[in-house]
Amino acid sequence: MTTLTSWNIKDIRTILESGQFNTEFYTTTYPETQATGLDPIIHYVLFGCYEQKNPNELFNTEIYKNLLNAVIQKEENPFAHYLRNNKNTYFFEKGLLQSYSHKILTQCYNKFENYTFFSPDYYRKINPALTFSGISPTRHALLYGIGEGRDVLCPYNIAQYFGRECKKPTTYTPNTTSIVGNLPQTVGVFYHSAGNCFIHELAELLQDYLKKAGLSAQLMTEKTPLSDKPDLCIFCAPHEFFFLEGCEHWKQEHILEQAIMFNTEQPQTLWFTRGLIYCLMSAGVIDICVQNLQAFADIGLTVFHFDPIPTIQKARLKPADKKHPFFRVLPDAAQSGSTPLKPIAERAIDVSFFGNSSANREKFFARQAAFFSDYACFLYYRKADGPLTTQGQYDILARLPRYVAENSKILLNVHRDDNHFFEWHRIVSQGMASGAVVVTEECFPHPLYKVGEHYMVESSRHIPNLIEWLLNTSDGEKESRRIQKNAFRIFANTSLRQVKNHDLLCYISSVWTTTL
Repeated sequence: MTTLTSWNIKDIRTILESGQFNTEFYTTTYPETQATGLDPIIHYVLFGCYEQKNPNELFNTEIYKNLLNAVIQKEENPFAHYLRNNKNTYFFEKGLLQSYSHKILTQCYNKFENYTFFSPDYYRKINPALTFSGISPTRHALLYGIGEGRDVLCPYNIAQYFGRECKKPTTYTPNTTSIVGNLPQTVGVFYHSAGNCFIHELAELLQDYLKKAGLSAQLMTEKTPLSDKPDLCIFCAPHEFFFLEGCEHWKQEHILEQAIMFNTEQPQTLWFTRGLIYCLMSAGVIDICVQNLQAFADIGLTVFHFDPIPTIQKARLKPADKKHPFFRVLPDAAQSGSTPLKPIAERAIDVSFFGNSSANREKFFARQAAFFSDYACFLYYRKADGPLTTQGQYDILARLPRYVAENSKILLNVHRDDNHFFEWHRIVSQGMASGAVVVTEECFPHPLYKVGEHYMVESSRHIPNLIEWLLNTSDGEKESRRIQKNAFRIFANTSLRQVKNHDLLCYISSVWTTTL
């Protein structure tokens, strides 16, 4: 029979009245306690606190005892002492995020535990070697898993979420409200100088939109000194910016919690996961995928879909590019120049593709190799060994895809995996804006660009049939011209650009007002 002392009774009453003891957490984290037959609170007061067990996810018994051992009475329970004296202070381990406060980590945790892409059961299942002693799968994933590069997000949750989102209407609806609230005097659009050229391009487009909306916006990089910090920081591709070298001075808490993160990655990737912690810390998230927004909005982040409308302009190569083997293998007619306005029938390349290797693409190209051998193709299929930059051995690849597309009748889009994101850069920037007809596997719906109007969709198995029809029949050639004109009609719509500038300004105002 267990005998309770007066201190025990006092501590139990304090803990019980606080409502902060998490019975489910205690019994799940320490299943051996259930065999004692004791009420979990009584077990914690009598035994658990001496075994470094924790009463909930926000309080670490060992840390508190070590810090305040001198003032805790001999028989007094550490958690009860905390509730009586320090209940507005946080006491839990920070894992790999030591430089951040308990306050912001708690805010991140509250968002993360409700994030639809995360499942504690899935995280526990795929990490069987972890004991989760004193820490839940949710907190471990946040404090350790992301930083350790673990597989954190649940693919089943991701698939179910996008299945729901893709059923929703995707018609573009302009923001018709007036600007209410303050605007920042200066905005910095950050990209990493050693990062992907695609991110640099998006940063330039975002800066251009901000300037045309009337804001003072500058491009900045990890090399920008803190003394030049703008009022509002927008970090493009946080998975890249905060993981490449030289960005440490921009990881400060007071900067991140007032910043906007521009996510460009897909949730099923490791890159998305490692940028997630910075999204959780931020004041808002811009995303290039409209279906991503609701997941961020559901955890309290202010969100915005940014899909810049390309300008129809000729691709520009450097003089040295024309000596490169990639250029010299082009047909003579393609080497003579390019323009996105070139009629489809006059283009020298039948089909072009640029992309990194993946199992899905490997299967597709292996299966269709004989078909493509009968056509004039430029298929660049590489194994990625780092970001595609504008410097170094492969810097031509920052410019060549647009040039090749302007000489191509069809630009092919084969997804990296089974997640059918609308791949804005390949479909819109490289494809439509180059005047090529985009033929792609099925994609997520887009608010502006519609299947059969601005691009063509077919299953990977039947893509060759569609290509053959477009290239070899009069009806197919007529359809190609129609698709090209429809895309150019959007790109030439100046009033649409102005409306999108206003939408962006409304978003910046809403985020900036909440951070003041």
